[in-house]
Amino acid sequence: MKEKVIVDMRLAIFANMLRASLFWLVVLYHYVAVNKPKKQE
Repeated sequence: MKEKVIVDMRLAIFANMLRASLFWLVVLYHYVAVNKPKKQE
């Protein structure tokens, strides 16, 4: 029973880290997309 709790905690930590990294990837993408220099044609 105790091992299952540890596995569940590990899964929760992994999910939170994944969520945070996806959030920062989206923020970084928007930052790059907004500050991309426009082509002068």
